[in-house]
Amino acid sequence: MAWSRRYNTPAVQDMTLDDLQRGYESRRFTCSDLVRVQLACIREVNDKARAVAEIDPTATEQAEVLDLERATGKIRGPLHGATILLKNQIATYNLNNTCGSTALLGAKTGRDATVVKKLRESGMVIMGKANMTQWGSNRDPEQGNGWSADAGQARGVYFENQDPWGSSSGSATGTALGLAFAALGTEASQPPQREVEGSIICAAERSNLCGLKPTVGLVSRDLIMVSPRLGSVGTLTRCVKDAAEILTAIAGPCKLDPGTRNIPFSTLPDYAASCQAGGLRQARVGVPTNALRGNPLVAELQPVVREAFNRALRILQSCGATIIHDTDFTEFDEVLKSKSPDVVKSSDFKHMISEYFGSLVENPSGVRNAADLVRYTQDDPREAYPLRRTRGLEKAAMAMEERESEAFAAAVEYMEYLANEGGVGGALRRHAVDVLILPTCVAPMVPALGGYPMISVPLGFYPEDTEVKWNVRHDLVQLAPGLPFGLTFIGDLFSEEKLIKFAYAFEHATQVWRQQRPRVNVPSSQLTDASRKSYICSPL
Repeated sequence: MAWSRRYNTPAVQDMTLDDLQRGYESRRFTCSDLVRVQLACIREVNDKARAVAEIDPTATEQAEVLDLERATGKIRGPLHGATILLKNQIATYNLNNTCGSTALLGAKTGRDATVVKKLRESGMVIMGKANMTQWGSNRDPEQGNGWSADAGQARGVYFENQDPWGSSSGSATGTALGLAFAALGTEASQPPQREVEGSIICAAERSNLCGLKPTVGLVSRDLIMVSPRLGSVGTLTRCVKDAAEILTAIAGPCKLDPGTRNIPFSTLPDYAASCQAGGLRQARVGVPTNALRGNPLVAELQPVVREAFNRALRILQSCGATIIHDTDFTEFDEVLKSKSPDVVKSSDFKHMISEYFGSLVENPSGVRNAADLVRYTQDDPREAYPLRRTRGLEKAAMAMEERESEAFAAAVEYMEYLANEGGVGGALRRHAVDVLILPTCVAPMVPALGGYPMISVPLGFYPEDTEVKWNVRHDLVQLAPGLPFGLTFIGDLFSEEKLIKFAYAFEHATQVWRQQRPRVNVPSSQLTDASRKSYICSPL
């Protein structure tokens, strides 16, 4: 970890919530200092990194209010003065919320999403919107990760032209580069195509971060452009404890999101209290071995990842866990070939487009539905069509109209069977295990179909002799020396308290996240400069 000897202040790329609060309490810096430095960092690197789509022009004002509150003894909680980026599909009253499309530039919702309201109430500063894969990877099966028409190509931070992976790409790279303390992302089911895509956990993996995808319905999706059936709002942070603190702030029932009615407890857990070094004692940890075998639809599981995974099993045992092998997903092969998830996803996406555009108080593009969106995307030169195609949007436009039909109900029921009895739920119950673990690169597919929670923590880095491999478009590097990879803990519905406990104990035992820092597009501005520089908050 890089520290200033003079100021004893961590670099913004390393800063945890504990570091941040120690700095505030000792008056080494203020929230206003932090925001000014992070705005400078954004301007320093964003032309290349393309992590941030839009800066919030009120960021410095938000910080000044929080500094005044602190000076008068009002502390809102552990997140007071922490900064955050929002994936560009989470609405705020004052910023664009484009999902990466120019069709939503200038559109207005008139209010904040519920999660944004909760973040503000907790004392977090909204720094702006993070770039993302356009339409959450739904524009085209081969659209590439991290590209959007309104913000360009986000790139990873460990290798030149690195694929940032996952649609929460700017959320991950922005956090890794210290452009904000943390970020919110979203994740929904990605039916198997060429690769597994976990929008939060895979993006976190490739940026050496902790990625937490909560149970679908634990966090409100109000005014967030994500599937109400499969989508979840989660966090990208440096460490598990920071993720737990933010989850405590944003979780809970919401009258504007009926999905949150399924939360099974009346009082939310204090998730940060689960962060205990001995959290793995007596844990029963299952390994779905069949998900580790040959799978033609996911990237090859590299030997270095297998070796690190096997080491992780030994570490878990040394921390007091019992490992149960062959806790398989009984319908894993069927998940790979079933059309039901694709039918459900396309129909949900079509419905989401109509619902969101219909909720706008200002809609300059005039787009109202998926068919309009296809025409707009193909006609607007900023959308780079046909170089970047629209097959996903076209599929959504043609998706099943009648969501109450027997055919759609059957597709939903079969998808839920694959994810539950044939997937995570069945594996947990049959073998009486507390949690399942997999390398992050093969983890998301089955859990996502049933809305199960996952948390990924850093596990290791590819060696320096790793062969460089490019994506299908040959414009981003998918595999290269030094790239991080992760370990994912998968739990039962609403079991985040237990998942966080296990993930924290593993992170505490390994400290992998501290072993390497970003190598590409790292800003030089730091808090040591806060008292000597002035910064102007202007649009990107």
